[in-house]
Amino acid sequence: MTGTHSPNNDTVAPDAALVHLSGRRRGTTEFIPGDRIVLSPASDRGIELSTDDETPPHSLAVLERRGHTFGLTVTPGAEVWINGERLDELVLASGDVIEFGGGAVLRYRLYPPERRRYKTMAEAFSDCVECARHDSPSPIRRAAVLASRVPPEIMTQTAPRVRLLMVVLVVAAIGLAGSALVRSARLERTLHTEVARVDGLARLLDRPENRVLTVRDLDAIRNDIEDLRETESRVDDLEALAGARERVIASASRSVVFLQGAYGFTESKTGRPLRFVVSQDGSPVIGPGGQPTFTAAGNGPEVEIFYTGTGFVATDDGRIVTNRHVAEPWLFDQEAKALIEQGLVPIMRRFIGYLPGQKEPFDLSLIAASETADVAVLRCQNLTVGLPALNLDDLALDVGDEVVVLGYPTGIRAMIARSQREILPVLEARGEVDFWEVARILADGGHIAPLATRGIVGQITATSVVYDANTTHGGSGGPVISLDGAVVAVNAAIMTSFAGSNLGVPAAEALRLLQSPPDTPGDQDPVERLAEYAEP
Repeated sequence: MTGTHSPNNDTVAPDAALVHLSGRRRGTTEFIPGDRIVLSPASDRGIELSTDDETPPHSLAVLERRGHTFGLTVTPGAEVWINGERLDELVLASGDVIEFGGGAVLRYRLYPPERRRYKTMAEAFSDCVECARHDSPSPIRRAAVLASRVPPEIMTQTAPRVRLLMVVLVVAAIGLAGSALVRSARLERTLHTEVARVDGLARLLDRPENRVLTVRDLDAIRNDIEDLRETESRVDDLEALAGARERVIASASRSVVFLQGAYGFTESKTGRPLRFVVSQDGSPVIGPGGQPTFTAAGNGPEVEIFYTGTGFVATDDGRIVTNRHVAEPWLFDQEAKALIEQGLVPIMRRFIGYLPGQKEPFDLSLIAASETADVAVLRCQNLTVGLPALNLDDLALDVGDEVVVLGYPTGIRAMIARSQREILPVLEARGEVDFWEVARILADGGHIAPLATRGIVGQITATSVVYDANTTHGGSGGPVISLDGAVVAVNAAIMTSFAGSNLGVPAAEALRLLQSPPDTPGDQDPVERLAEYAEP
């Protein structure tokens, strides 16, 4: 069968070439050296070109110049397909694919003089596709061949400017990929940080002090009243055992302060407070993990962590001594410290105190905190002038002496339980009651009063006093008092390694801080040695 293509009619004849798409020379380009060449089979599924004047019997076809192109004449008996069609003769056009029986494949191509024998990008890619198509019937193998052939084909067969462009594109692609990886890593770190932040805040907010009192909570407290009577009876017995103890407790209790605090977080860079994310109706938006979501943008309620503690009036001008971990709770709380390490800055939102018998709270601020012991001094506003201050003296104390610990262990819940049911109807009538309101109700009813427990001193060192008086969280910062009425220590921690024992900071540490010039401590590092203890 004979076919024809229109020859190229340019004045200057283009260069003709054959691209080997099979055999060991696969991917290489061979320019036709004369006006007539013979195509013969090679031993590796390729094609050999020769300029023999005569056509050998084993040849497959002959190429002869016809104007600006070449005509192909198939040797009788040979099997040749051009562009998938079996032909005996054809005037070739640039791009024609010639397939020979036995598997050899060539592509005929014309290169205009201005192109200096370089392939275009399309031609280079097309040749790679043909190489892959004739390499194997397996799609995976073809894809592998194509992937391996395209880069070297472009970098060796195309014009220099194209190669330079490809280098620039490859470098840009690598840069973009690297940038994407960096962004992905940053996003992953940010996501990890946000997840940790949400989890940490959720755990802080899940503590009892951060929940409003519901009817169910009040029912539970009602059940706790019976359990509390045994503890109350211990206190009654304590007060009845001796006049000295009775006088110590009665006198000191008036100066023991119930502390309420709330702190939040701000962004270190912007100073914006961390807030709850809320929907249009004002309800909190819950994330995929079932936890509230937070943001420094928007106008949702600010995140607040509520807590309680104990302090006591230590000077005639109304300065109050407590623990440093009560004055700066975020320094000693693992969840809060983790949030600080993630770039959040803690800030006290509100800090107030109540004294027994007084209905109005007073504002508190930190004026000094020890860098070596868990003790701090607070300044109070509008405190009643002339309130008796407790005397601090740690010298009148020996191992085996009896001490009384005053404080507000378990905070608000214990005072509700100790109100002997009087306060429950008031709270139930109000429905849900928040952290601040329930303390105000207790103060109005005269139910704010410290709990007293007694114990025996088991050890005295320069840095600690160990005793076995019962206490728990909320009792931190309370006075540890000798039967002579002197504060010998500041209740600080439960010793986790010795069940039933509590640890106090010697009164000398508090005296040292009271006698030093007032100085706001700022962001001082927490006391590392206190890490081995758990907060009461």
